[in-house]
Parts: sequence; C-alpha cells; structure tokens
Amino acid sequence: MVGASWSRGDWTWLVLLSLLALAARCIRLGHQPFWLDEVFTYQRIRLDTATLIADSFANRHMPNYFLLLRSLMPAQPDFAALRLPSALFGALSVGVVFAIGRRVAGRFAGCMAALLMALAPTQVQYGQEARSYALLLLLVAIALWGLIGLAQQPVRAALGWRRPDNLWLGWVAWFAGTLGALDLLGDAMPWLLASNGALFCIWRHLRVTHPPALAHGFLRNWLWIQALVLACCLPFYVAICVASNARMLDVFDWVPALSWRGLWVAAGSIYLMRPAEVVQFGLMPAGAAVLSPCVVVLCGLGLFRLRGRMEGRVLGLAFAVLPLLLLAVSLVKPMLVPRYLLWSALAFFVLAGVGAAALPQRWRPIIAVALPLLCLLNLWPVYRVEAKPRWDRTAAMLATVARPGDTIYVDDPNAPAMLSTLQPRSQPPLASKALVTGRLDLAVARWRQGSRVWAVNGRSALGQRESLAGFEAKLAALGHPQQTTALGREITVLEFAPPPAG
Repeated sequence: MVGASWSRGDWTWLVLLSLLALAARCIRLGHQPFWLDEVFTYQRIRLDTATLIADSFANRHMPNYFLLLRSLMPAQPDFAALRLPSALFGALSVGVVFAIGRRVAGRFAGCMAALLMALAPTQVQYGQEARSYALLLLLVAIALWGLIGLAQQPVRAALGWRRPDNLWLGWVAWFAGTLGALDLLGDAMPWLLASNGALFCIWRHLRVTHPPALAHGFLRNWLWIQALVLACCLPFYVAICVASNARMLDVFDWVPALSWRGLWVAAGSIYLMRPAEVVQFGLMPAGAAVLSPCVVVLCGLGLFRLRGRMEGRVLGLAFAVLPLLLLAVSLVKPMLVPRYLLWSALAFFVLAGVGAAALPQRWRPIIAVALPLLCLLNLWPVYRVEAKPRWDRTAAMLATVARPGDTIYVDDPNAPAMLSTLQPRSQPPLASKALVTGRLDLAVARWRQGSRVWAVNGRSALGQRESLAGFEAKLAALGHPQQTTALGREITVLEFAPPPAG
C-alpha cells in the first residue's frame, strides 16, 4: 500500500533493481576510452589539493567531486577504476527512484520507474563516465524523495522542529540532496528553482485549506532551510565567478545553435530511451523504436493519474522546469545539451512508472515482461557501438611508430592532452621523441627540413570535425600521404615522408 511501512518484498525489489542497474553500468566499463572531459578528470585528480581547487574554479567547476574521486583512486587508475564510482552512484540513484515511485503510487510504480532508470541508455552512458553527473543524479533523487514526503504530509512538515512528529526526515533529505547537488555541479541550479516552486505550491495549499498557523509554520521551516542552503553554497559560486572574471557563460561557446534536430536529440536521449553519441550531436540507432512512444504515453498517464494531487505538481515541476529553462536560455545563448538535462529524467521516469501502475491489473504481467525486453534492446548499442573517439589507439600507434625528430600535427586543440594522457605507460612520453603541434606552418617548416610528419584528423569532444578531404587539402604543401590509417570512426592518421634531399 502507498505510504505504508516497507515490507521485505519492497526491500528485495530495491536491492534487485539496484543490482541490475549496477550490472548494466559495469558491463564493458573500461572498454570505451576516455574522451576529453574524462581526461580532464584524470589530470585534475593528480594535482595537489591547492592546485586542484584553483584549477576547478578557474574552469568553472566545483572541486568537491574531484577531491572525492582522488581520495578513492589508486595512484595510476585505469578507465574502469576511474568510472566505477559513477557506476555505484548511478545504481544507488535507481534505488532512490524505486523509493520515490513506491511512495507516490505503490510497489509496481516504483519497480517500473526504477527499471526505466536502470536501463535508460543515456543514464547508463553517464554511469560509465568519470564525471560527476551520476553523483548529481543521486543527490537530486534524494532531495526529490524528501520533497515528495513534504508534499504528502504538509501538516507534519509545518510543525516546529522540536515537535516529535515533525517531518524532519523529509526536510533533511531535501536539504542534504539540494546542498550536495549545488556544491557538486552548477547544473543543479535549476533544481533549486524547481524545488522551491514545489515548496511554494505546498505552502499555498496549506494557506488555502488549513489554519494560518500551519502555513506560517511551513513558511518558517522553508525559509530557515533555504537560508542554510544558500549560506553553504554561495561561497563556491562566488569563487567560480571571481576565478572566471564573471564570464561564466563563455564556457558554452561549443554548444550547437538551437535547432529542431537539437531538440530531438536532447529529448530522445534523455526521455525517450535512445542512446546518444558522445562527441557527435546525434542519436545511435534504436534497437526498439516502439519504446519511445510507449514511455511518452506512460508519462502522460502518470500525470493524468496524479492530477489534483500535490505529488503530481512536484513531479511535474521537477520534470519540466529544467528543459523549459534551458530552452528559454538557448534562445539567447545555446545551452541545450543532453547531459545538462540529465536529472530531469528522474521525475519523468517516476511519472512513467505511475502511468504503468494506472493501467488495468491484468496488463501488469505483460508490462513486466515486455518493458525490460524493450529496454534491453535499446540499451544494446551502448555496448557495441564506438561512442568515443579512439585516442587510446591513436596514442598507442604514434608511441610505437614515431621516431626522434618526427612531427605530429593535430587539428584538435585538445589532442596533445589526449595523446599524452592515453599513451601506453610502458612507452616513453611521446613529446620526448616528436614535436606535437597544432601549428601547420611549423609542421610544414619542419617537414622541409627533413622531418617526417604524422597528421592527425579527429575530435576529442562535441563539436565540428573537419572532413578528411578538407584536412588533406589543407596539407597540400606536404604532398600526398605515404600512408593513411583510420582508427575508429572519428580519427584518421596520415603519414608524410620527408621530402627528397636537395
């Protein structure tokens, strides 16, 4: 029953679904190489504490995740080790989603919501990244769980702190999750807006339907907690603002302009169970395209079932505020990127779980079998498709073939960092044998002096990649390449032998 104490069956389902999520995130955890953001993580956690903090603020990041990751990692972590905390955080967030769904609409709703969260391709992808998004999901999920509790029992939430029946656990969960998310990543700032909008709805409901003393009590508790959150997180944002010279939005210059295709990619990857390309603004092929409309219908049913209920308003705000806000900002400054929408999927999947529970009882066995199968079909491309550029193979190849005096020309400004970080540890540093440069004029000058040139065409992060034909045309001064080697879908290495003597 909704709101009843947990039975052994509830705990069993929570553990099973969390283990399913962990397994989905641990499969081939170290198979894909690091992409640019993960390389930055690897480099940052190897800094001393003071430099790590300064570097984080200068690059508009909170230092807390990197400090935490550094405390958990060995001296030389590999791909899998650096990503394992994210897999654990992602699995724990699935357990919290189950708890939210169960609290709103019962065990079946919790199971379906957690199942979608556990096997959503984009959620699995970011649960396999050495970045803070999976931890952010967990913290926002904890805050949402507390917020739903406040919405369900507003009278207890309005009582004084010293009252034994005060809903202190709901307030603590919202406070801890919100503060932790804000002190982790700036992506959580819209959550502060969405959750405060939900708290306003709860206060307004109390003001209309209950004695004024209860509305005043709820407002008092809300303002005290809100002041504490702001006091604990504002210093971090001031530090970022100062370190970046108040130019915080300049970091988003790489985001593609707003377009219908961009809207489809963002919605498809976050809400419609489609796996996303990491360095291309696109979607991978869907294993079961029918799943996308099914999830939309279930979410709509969930909203319909919760109409008029305070939990429905809370979940609606938690789902809608972030995409609408980013869409509005993107009209001026493009910011609509799938990973910035990631935490709004929590409420979306809970609503879909509520919608599944609203269907006739006789349909539940069919849903319980069909939904996991469709989810697994859609998840399969995440494991088999090359989603990240093979800079590891490129670094290994160049470390083997480059000789002293060679020149390595790269057209991606971040390629030197990718090559130095991902080269085999058994090889001497690539820079000790060859000059790695992004200056074409320097590469051409060294070639004319007898240096062999290796030209690398590829990208390390989201953005436009120059076509291979255009890249070769730019290198016309070097003549025809002696050899062309494709390393995956994103990277091609061209070898130019030095000119004949004389």
